[in-house]
Amino acid sequence: MGSLIYLNGEIQPAESARISPFDRAFLFGEGIYEVCIIINGQFVDMDSHLARLDRSLGACGMTPPPERAQLPQIMHDLAHANGITNGFAYLQVTPGATPRSFTAVPQGRPTVMILAQAQDFLSAPSLSRGITVQLQPDIRWLHRDIKTTMLLPQVMAKRSALANGVDDTLFFDELGITEGSSSNVFIVEASGTLITRPLSHHLLAGCTRARIITLAQDAGMKVEERIITRDELLRAPEVFVTSATYMIVPVTSIDGHAVGDGQTGEVTKRLQDAYLDFMRSLSAPATR
Repeated sequence: MGSLIYLNGEIQPAESARISPFDRAFLFGEGIYEVCIIINGQFVDMDSHLARLDRSLGACGMTPPPERAQLPQIMHDLAHANGITNGFAYLQVTPGATPRSFTAVPQGRPTVMILAQAQDFLSAPSLSRGITVQLQPDIRWLHRDIKTTMLLPQVMAKRSALANGVDDTLFFDELGITEGSSSNVFIVEASGTLITRPLSHHLLAGCTRARIITLAQDAGMKVEERIITRDELLRAPEVFVTSATYMIVPVTSIDGHAVGDGQTGEVTKRLQDAYLDFMRSLSAPATR
């Protein structure tokens, strides 16, 4: 990871950074985060990520940090300070430190921490190989639209997947598929129509999800937002997941059952190419 982080107004060495043990993210899991990838020196969909940060903070009644307006520049500067061309910036905002009380009102500034880490997403084997997944009931809280740092169920789901010899987990509720442990889920019907669950409190409004929908519609593809049942998921000729760090990755097997022919489908590949073309078209550099 990058040796320098941003913490409460200062870029500083990670090893010397200090956050109070009374920070409410540590005591109560009260925090909001975003992850924005950097490809060839360019941040991808930063405006969408920061807009979602604002929505999450508002939904939790958390005060925006004093440097909110400067966050794009801070993220650019941090990536430059760490020499990162391909990787990601992780941004976390918490209410700051209070006595350990559920109802304590923070009096100081919110805690803002940003780290930048190098990672070559474009060379990830999953882009071409795809991923295998298992299905599990969705045991998370009912405000999954808020991008909170309370990620224990997701951690448990990912560890369960690895223990069971697959790459990841997709969740389902009483209606159908909700989302992946850290991704949104799409299926492709035999007609070529893309289906994904409509936005609600039950899933996160993924920035990459929104981008893929726009690219699909620009390419003349039909997109429907509706419930996907478990049976429909298992019958689909193509399934893929989207997230900032996955980008767009095909699902090749679900609970041991092959999706289609077990390879990347034609529609998924077209959308992967469209997303790569979109990222190449970005003009705002992440380093200056």
